[in-house]
Amino acid sequence: MAGKIGRTIPDYIYRALLARSGNKCAFHGCSRPIVNTKNIYEAQLCHIESVSHKKQRYNPKLNKEQVNDYDNLMFMCLKHHIETNDEVVYTADILRKMKYEHESKYIENPFNIDMSHIYPLKKEAEEYWQKIENANNNEHEFPDLKVSINTRADYNELTNEVNETLDAIDKLIEVIDKQDQDKYWEIFSLGFPNHLNKIRIVIEHMTIKYLEAYISSNPQDMGTKSKLDSLRKDFLETSKTSSLAD
Repeated sequence: MAGKIGRTIPDYIYRALLARSGNKCAFHGCSRPIVNTKNIYEAQLCHIESVSHKKQRYNPKLNKEQVNDYDNLMFMCLKHHIETNDEVVYTADILRKMKYEHESKYIENPFNIDMSHIYPLKKEAEEYWQKIENANNNEHEFPDLKVSINTRADYNELTNEVNETLDAIDKLIEVIDKQDQDKYWEIFSLGFPNHLNKIRIVIEHMTIKYLEAYISSNPQDMGTKSKLDSLRKDFLETSKTSSLAD
């Protein structure tokens, strides 16, 4: 029920949920804080109807935006997050009612929470992509053959880049299907490898961007943070060495 990799919660929804939480777990009668007196994030942001068919209260009718929408999310402490995994006792309707009864106490007097645990993560991400940009533009081993990396691209731009590259491969395949491959050796030996290499790089790029968005809303997930750190390290090396076949 808690958010997993790639399940990005928009910042404005995250802030609204925090503001209307009263800094307390939404389970009836629970007073455990979301952020303690040391400004440490202790709670979990939970999905009422799950993202995955393997999890509790999965609803196949919900699209990605609806799953991550305000109405399908609530803050709970770890204890009650685990307890409410019993989907027979805690149906989606019961949890949603619990959520709104809890939040109704704080609608008129929202809780102002210190978002400082998010800002260092965003600063870390900005510094990392600046490092990638510098490595790709100024430190590449073979600058004339480098695969350019647009570090300012968002998820949609990267998706479009993948689709454009796949379209280019489709066109190359059409040429090869119609003509003798020996005659088009350059397309077969250079065109395909270069486009496929570009796809692999873009996919790595997209994965890191996704994990950065996820960890900004789920800073307590140390497993994902460790994976992000590892992928960043590998991609920094890729930014210096990945080259076009020539």
